[in-house]
Amino acid sequence: MTIRRALPCLMLAMLLAGCAALEPELNEPIPQGERAAVPLGPFGRDGYYPTALDTHGASDELLLALAFSGGGKRSSSFSYGALQGLRDLTFTVDGVTRRLLDEIDTINSVSGGSFTAAYYGLNRDRIFTDYETDFLRRDVDGEIVEVLLAPWEWQWLVNPYYGTNDAMAERYDAWMFDGATYADLQANGRPMVSINATDVTNGSVFSFSQLTFDLLCSDLSEFPLARAVAASNGFPILFTPITLENHADDCAAGRPRWVQAAMEGSDPFSRPARLAALAARYFDTERVQYVHLLDGGIADNLAMRGALNTLFLVGLGDRLIEAMNFDRLRRIIVIAVDGQTGLDEQWAQQRSVSGIGQILGLVSGTQIDQYNFETLHLARRQLEVLTDAVRTYRCARGPMIYGHPCDDVDAHLLHINLQQIPDSGVRDYLQRIPTGLTLRDEAIDFLIQYGRALILARPELREAMAALEDPPQ
Repeated sequence: MTIRRALPCLMLAMLLAGCAALEPELNEPIPQGERAAVPLGPFGRDGYYPTALDTHGASDELLLALAFSGGGKRSSSFSYGALQGLRDLTFTVDGVTRRLLDEIDTINSVSGGSFTAAYYGLNRDRIFTDYETDFLRRDVDGEIVEVLLAPWEWQWLVNPYYGTNDAMAERYDAWMFDGATYADLQANGRPMVSINATDVTNGSVFSFSQLTFDLLCSDLSEFPLARAVAASNGFPILFTPITLENHADDCAAGRPRWVQAAMEGSDPFSRPARLAALAARYFDTERVQYVHLLDGGIADNLAMRGALNTLFLVGLGDRLIEAMNFDRLRRIIVIAVDGQTGLDEQWAQQRSVSGIGQILGLVSGTQIDQYNFETLHLARRQLEVLTDAVRTYRCARGPMIYGHPCDDVDAHLLHINLQQIPDSGVRDYLQRIPTGLTLRDEAIDFLIQYGRALILARPELREAMAALEDPPQ
């Protein structure tokens, strides 16, 4: 046998020999001694829940929630600019100057936005010195090509338990996360970072929070942050799913009661009943032994549905309001930072649209655009419900609460997107960039600049800060 003919066999043997070493660890079950607490859900239990995280002195009068969309590195760069804008907005409370950045309670993210959310959640202000080098200006698309085409990366061809996205998770960990797990995020306290993927079996949002992992009787604390980001960014075809194991049988006697309560207490055709039915599927481990996760943008490209679903299921009762100190709440701001491009109207001026890439782009872009509208409409309605619930709770206690009228509760939903860029040349340039994980430095600079500028330009943020500031002396 010649060397040329033997080489493929030798290479295959080497790949097969390394398979066992490259089987990723799956998610761990909840420790035996903690399983009885699962029915309590997010209340009165340690874990990666918003009610259990240190607030670091953030104002109880402001609820600030961010959502970072999908859209590849466009969204990563745009959301990073938005964080810069929040850093540069300041106000004074009790004689202390605070940044609006320090008031963030939650960040929900999908796909490209998850890189920024996870990096900030782990590293905080180091994002402003290291993130561009660690990720934004790195040729990630080149790394993807290497995983797909380089023979020494072809473990995913012969190892059924190791896929292309497992290989990318290892790279993300080396570049940005250094072995960090959700225990590290929990130790950092708020903001709670909810990275969202899509459960491709259910076709539903899967949020990396302990509330979701409770459904699998699984412990989120030891789960690698890099693998959650990889799942959120797992674009179909290019990437294989990130897989979780369902341990629900281990908690059969203590499954989360809030799921059953939502099923029993709702109209069977209502949204809470539907969401509860999807969640309850995880309880049947014969049907659902594993959960396969791909890009979060499949189920929700704005990264808002996961949080909305939680509110629908857990409800807005007095217990949640008390646990979150919402009796002091006066201002609610939800900012959707959307780095996705709009629909390309140029196709309507052409006779032929025949390329596979063109067709996929048109179909997915139309679907995302329409679904985003429905998500924003739903979010606005749910924000009104939350505002009314907080007002009702406060006013049941008296006309004045902590020195302010009980009905002094206001809310805003802000949608920050590329279409708002005032410079038409820059706007058109950015919207023509294909979705990917490598961008030219010029594009990154523009995205950061306008992500920051559009945040600084919103009067609702300054009005909210003014309402919280110390009165002039």
